[in-house]
Amino acid sequence: MPEINPAASEDRAPALDHLLYGGDPTPGIVAVEQAGGGAMRVYRRPDGPSRAVESALEPFEPWMLLGGEPDWPRLRGEYAAERLSGDAHYCWLARFRHWPAFLAARDLLDAAGQGWLGFRSPVEQYLAASGRTLFKGLTYDDLTRLQLDIETTGLDPQAPDARVLLVVVGTNRGLEEAIGAAGEDEAAILRRLNAVIAAVDPDIIEGHNCFNFDLPYLLARSAAAGVPLTWGRDGSPLSAGSGGQRFKVAARSIPFQPHYVHGRHLLDTYQQIQRYDSTGTLTSYGLKQAIEALGLTREDRTFVSGEALNATWETDRAAVVRYALDDIRDVAALSAVTVPTEFYQAQILPQSLQKVATGGTGGKINALLLRAYLAAREAVPRPQPPQPYPGGYSEVREVGIFRPVAKCDVESLYPAIMLTEGIGSARDRLGVMLPLLRELTARRLDAKARARIGAGRERAYWQGLQGSFKVLINSFYGYLGYSRAVLNDYAAAERITLRGQELIKAVVAELERTGARVIEIDTDGVYFVPPPGVADRAGEEGYVAAIGRTLPAGINLAFDGRYRGMISLKTKNYVLLDYDGSLILRGSSLRSRREEPYLRRFLHRAAELLVNDERDAVRELYFDTARRIQQHALEPRDFCRWETITDKTFNSEHNRRLAAVARGQRVGERLEVYQRADGSLGIVADYAGDEDVTYLLRRLREVAARFADLYEDTAAFDYAFPPLTATSDLDAQEARTPVKQLALF
Repeated sequence: MPEINPAASEDRAPALDHLLYGGDPTPGIVAVEQAGGGAMRVYRRPDGPSRAVESALEPFEPWMLLGGEPDWPRLRGEYAAERLSGDAHYCWLARFRHWPAFLAARDLLDAAGQGWLGFRSPVEQYLAASGRTLFKGLTYDDLTRLQLDIETTGLDPQAPDARVLLVVVGTNRGLEEAIGAAGEDEAAILRRLNAVIAAVDPDIIEGHNCFNFDLPYLLARSAAAGVPLTWGRDGSPLSAGSGGQRFKVAARSIPFQPHYVHGRHLLDTYQQIQRYDSTGTLTSYGLKQAIEALGLTREDRTFVSGEALNATWETDRAAVVRYALDDIRDVAALSAVTVPTEFYQAQILPQSLQKVATGGTGGKINALLLRAYLAAREAVPRPQPPQPYPGGYSEVREVGIFRPVAKCDVESLYPAIMLTEGIGSARDRLGVMLPLLRELTARRLDAKARARIGAGRERAYWQGLQGSFKVLINSFYGYLGYSRAVLNDYAAAERITLRGQELIKAVVAELERTGARVIEIDTDGVYFVPPPGVADRAGEEGYVAAIGRTLPAGINLAFDGRYRGMISLKTKNYVLLDYDGSLILRGSSLRSRREEPYLRRFLHRAAELLVNDERDAVRELYFDTARRIQQHALEPRDFCRWETITDKTFNSEHNRRLAAVARGQRVGERLEVYQRADGSLGIVADYAGDEDVTYLLRRLREVAARFADLYEDTAAFDYAFPPLTATSDLDAQEARTPVKQLALF
């Protein structure tokens, strides 16, 4: 197979390689770590996927950008200052002999209330200044990845009976081992785990929810057993970060407890599946549920419930081992699907893989541009203060049920506007933003084309690469409105948004002029009923292509799907029925991971029946679900929900019921709770047939009310979904006939 190296692709512009890939071609760097105050240790796999990892010390000068010439008498001789080109605010570069001098200067600036610009991480400083990035010349599978999962006596590592029962590890090189399967004591398990990690020498250690459970639990038990977890490539122990961090996924910022291993990257597939699921398709990010939703479940997989694990360990230890080994196989499968995008971004960005995998997109573009300005020795402006600017055009034209439905989509609307109309940041004195965006776009198209004709490892490489380019490309517009971006430009963001509104409105006008029935518009896409005579996929594709030819050059309208039916409820809340019979639910009113499983199942089935025009069956479903609730026929987990323990759990009046059942639990742990008949919360493990039936029935009707706009009036809705209580006569209610013939639509 030919060597895979995007930076060396002959049909890409070499002049921009230093902007995208940092300018230093050193291949095979898998990790960079600080080694003393003025050096970095660089770990490389010079022979690609071979197990041999070499390390070398490289000089390191910490740096920061300042708004004026520095004058620190007590640090004289410990730094050098350089005036940068241009008159932007951060026009001085200070370079330090070692890290303690950098920290001393930072403290002086903080004490004086003076700002500085740069990276707080020595790894990011080194990568940005050296022009190096990780993983050049490597594919994701070239890295050695170790999956880890633990089975324990409980969730609290400080409990009197707490201990690690079993640690299972696996690698993408075929190793699998169940440590503790023979009943070894905890100290022996931890020592063997250390030995396996040292022998395997992984570049990545990964698990599912490992940041919030496996790693802190292992750290606590290692302290209790007196066995340090010496996982670092230099023999140093696993460590927990000071203070929590935020994991960025779309508009959400989720707290987690970071952990670090010298020379290796820690990845949590619980985080990565959330980032992968950008459209909110999955209803749960639990390991088994995510694997099932992605169609990756193995037929021979072993399952052991959490509450039965300890008992099963005593009676059928082999079953627990099989279950745990299946868990790490699932982690490996999730990693292969969700992490390559982050991996190929790390080939571009001056960041570690762990930082790329948890950081937000605005920070990534900021790092890319800041590196370019640093390399050019060009002054950098201060971020503009936050300003409001308009959002995309969204509108629901019609509420109801429609058949058939098609969708068209303006491909990469905002990046396309930026490139075709030359709208970048007016504050980009170096003029690198639009060339970078143009080059990333060209390389993505190139990678997509190569993925289509490739196979096996090569196809996977190009597919992962184009996905990473897509994430970065779509981040440039958001960067303009990012409050911490050094080159943000709210006026440019507004121009792009308003132009986007004009273009999508032009698409809508042309659809309606040519006989289509427009249902919903959302920023860059339109759902519509095709006009008469457009009856199959080829016709719909041709119709969209004709609409696209009315748009300006460089703005591409694509056919983005066809559906047997659609329920439109409100903006960004709809149901799609595919031609293969599968159902897609979108929007907060139809999808909430906090809702109990019986409600999610009802919503999904009711939507399926409604879109298929099975009106009477929806009412029957409602009464059947209510009858099962009244008869206590639901399984406890059908009406339980997961709650995460946070600091607010114990100090907020709003959370007093949860706090009552969460005493003794650690922050970050998750509890499965339900509402009891007396209004308090209970833990599913303590269920005693005491669920609040009236509450469950009320919640059922509240969920059914999300379809209320599909009914012609309140009487029609009340006939289909009457209010019920624990003592309601369901047979009488169900037998009731409407006063008049009611139509749903």
